[in-house]
Amino acid sequence: MSELDGVVPAVVALLALALVVAVIVIAVRVSRRSPRARAAAAQAVGQASEALLRLDDAVDELDAAFRTADAVDAADEPTDLRRARAAALRARDRGFAEVSRLEADTGVAAVRRDDARRLRAGLDQQLDRVTRARAQLDEWARAHRPAPALLTAARRRRDELLATMGDPEPLVAALRARFAAEDRDDAETAALAASEAIRDADAAIERASVAPEGDHLTAATAALARVERQLRAVEDAHRITLQAAENAPAELAAARGEIDAAIELASSRSPETRPEAVERLRSASRDLEAATADAAARPRRAITVVARARQVRDEVLSDSASPRQRVEAARAALPGTLACARAALAAADARDTAGPIADRLRREHARRELAAARAATDAEQALAHARAAWHAVSRS
Repeated sequence: MSELDGVVPAVVALLALALVVAVIVIAVRVSRRSPRARAAAAQAVGQASEALLRLDDAVDELDAAFRTADAVDAADEPTDLRRARAAALRARDRGFAEVSRLEADTGVAAVRRDDARRLRAGLDQQLDRVTRARAQLDEWARAHRPAPALLTAARRRRDELLATMGDPEPLVAALRARFAAEDRDDAETAALAASEAIRDADAAIERASVAPEGDHLTAATAALARVERQLRAVEDAHRITLQAAENAPAELAAARGEIDAAIELASSRSPETRPEAVERLRSASRDLEAATADAAARPRRAITVVARARQVRDEVLSDSASPRQRVEAARAALPGTLACARAALAAADARDTAGPIADRLRREHARRELAAARAATDAEQALAHARAAWHAVSRS
């Protein structure tokens, strides 16, 4: 009995210690996932996003300063400046990827918070490097780029850009002659914005010729960047609309057949799920009929209606289709969905390259999803990426 008298208290003490440790572990885990921890993580991610916004603006300004100084790919550009610019561009790209990852993270809140804080610190450090590179570039430009040479370079860039991109009016006129306002709106808006940007660039260059010590050439460089972006948007809109006009009749006919088959299949399902599924498909069928009647004037709208109808079909029949049917459906839906995604991203890029960080993150997310769609070898995966890209920047 004396031996047992000594063992029992020790066992009790060990059990009590194990219980205390278990309680502490549980408490720590709960605290790391508590609403307070989630709020702290969200705040940290928001601060990292704001740091990314500052870095994005600073990198854009650095890139514009390189162009203003006629230093991009220049033979006499210092190696350290070239490397600093390349490093800034890479850091910005990584920042967008990391912030996007953190925004989508649903793991342990405390880990997400700590990752966001480290990312913010890294982005702030990179911002300091960009600031130093900008100061170094300005000093180099003062020593190696006299004002008359910079003015001549700005005029040359302006003339080369307009000669390369051409007059957007013939493209807009071609769309205006065939299509409804809805399907030419992107092109017309971009053409107007390009004309305004050209006027801004010319005015800034003229001011620089009178007052070379001001920031007028920087303003001219920014305006020329807008010109290039908007003229490219006109070309994109023209190409997208003509491709839609070419493909819309066949796509509409195929989609109507697919939706009719889907309605028949959905009608044979269990009574609990049948009414809602059939009504969604019939609504998609009505949209397709309306788009068919107006496809000649609104082909882009028609391609969008087809892509949406096929997405409804896939959602409604997700548990009814065989693997082969899903692959065939994905192959049929992929080209139109990619077209919708590219058109939505082109319009978003043309609208504004600045704006809130949330808008910039959506555009970057769309670019990554489009790249993933192009790289995917599986049709279903490619379609999922294409749809994610489309919905990331679609207005509706």
